[in-house]
Amino acid sequence: MSDFIEDPNELLLTSNLMTRHCLGIAATGGGKSNFLNLILKQQMMRGGGCLHVDGKNSKEAIEEFLSLARQHNRWQDVRIINIDNASLSNSYNPLLRGDADELTTRIMTLIPEAGGDFFRSQAVKGLRAILGVLVKMGLPMNFADLTALMGTETALRWLVQNAPKESEEFLQFKVNFYDQMMETDRRTGAQVMSEKKLQHTFGDLSGRLSNYSMGEAGKVLNSYNPDVDLLDAVKQNQLIYVALPMLSKKEAAIDFAKIMISDLRTAVGQIQNTTPKPSPVFLALLDEFSSYAMPSFDTLFEQARSAQVCLFPFIQTISSLKDKERGLSDDFCNKILGNTWNKISFVLQDPESCEVMSTIAGEQLKEKVSKGSSNTISFAGGDDDASLLRTGGRGSGVTTTTTMDYDAIVRPEDFRNLETGEAIFIGRSDVLKMKVPYVGLKNDGHGLNFPRFNLPQKEGLSLADKYHTFSASQKG
Repeated sequence: MSDFIEDPNELLLTSNLMTRHCLGIAATGGGKSNFLNLILKQQMMRGGGCLHVDGKNSKEAIEEFLSLARQHNRWQDVRIINIDNASLSNSYNPLLRGDADELTTRIMTLIPEAGGDFFRSQAVKGLRAILGVLVKMGLPMNFADLTALMGTETALRWLVQNAPKESEEFLQFKVNFYDQMMETDRRTGAQVMSEKKLQHTFGDLSGRLSNYSMGEAGKVLNSYNPDVDLLDAVKQNQLIYVALPMLSKKEAAIDFAKIMISDLRTAVGQIQNTTPKPSPVFLALLDEFSSYAMPSFDTLFEQARSAQVCLFPFIQTISSLKDKERGLSDDFCNKILGNTWNKISFVLQDPESCEVMSTIAGEQLKEKVSKGSSNTISFAGGDDDASLLRTGGRGSGVTTTTTMDYDAIVRPEDFRNLETGEAIFIGRSDVLKMKVPYVGLKNDGHGLNFPRFNLPQKEGLSLADKYHTFSASQKG
């Protein structure tokens, strides 16, 4: 393994390097945050865009991001997404882009996959039917609209009355979902909506969506003309900072991250078929990636490179990528490891992670030299008393044996013994041990000032307002 790289000028993550996905792994307190600032600094310097999903939600972290942007004259490109505090956030709506199938998949990321689960399949069927009609109508939708449609009979009746009756989408919605939700009223004999059937179909999903329909998250996520569009962000080299409230609202934070990465996957799919591609490469820094990773995300790693998008997930242990309780597997872990050509490790404590990273670093032929020495002594025989032995002769020898054998380039204990700020980089052809230079951040007194917009209103479904259900203006 190479010696330490200590000169900050030598630790340069070139654009060519960033055309390949990277994986970062680090235990707490190893110097990861400073390294992320270094990556962001260099990306801003080259004029590139980024999506930085941060596993912590703190004003200090947002200030650091803004400080970096101002240092490199990129403040105007910054957008902040903070579902825990609307006053420190731009607006973003992840339901404005994609066809009915993509939107269904995006929303269903909120429900853990379970093989053969009847209720999940019913939710998929109902949601797909609703979204097919909404996409056909061409009106922007938000989380509050979907929440209303999943639990309000009057909202569903509005959709039946206003949907394009001659479309295939309306027929599918009417036959495969709406009619299935009806039952005969025992008193009047009339057909009425069954609240029980609606609850069985959408109960858990509706509850999760309601987290983004009201309160602080609702204020951020329900605009029909939001400040942030991920497709435009990638194309225009914007700097998106996403603050995840992993400590205070872990479930809501994880669900939101899943939806956002699914939105990024749609953007990548659209960029693949367009020109020009992002230049320089767009960087997606995904902190705490294993917390919101899903099996379906492996295709993003396979396709993003052709769209000039570099994925850089950070994890704490290798085992977190194959957590079966969250639907992950050894196969998913292997795909992530296989599709990230470059890897960087800070200090590790987990034995399995140390072993795996040592294996990834590989082996090399090493010369092994062993030396041995020998001494001999002999005694003369005769008729003398045995207690008076006489030396007959002495001898000594030295032997040297040289062999060539394969040995680990980096041993598992080397990862455990790294100091704060030290790291081991494993590239396609190099393994380097390095010290990450400290990134100094200037306090220019601007604090949490970031670009804000007053975009014109767009007409949307507005079903939540029509039927007085969940509204983005409500406070949690």
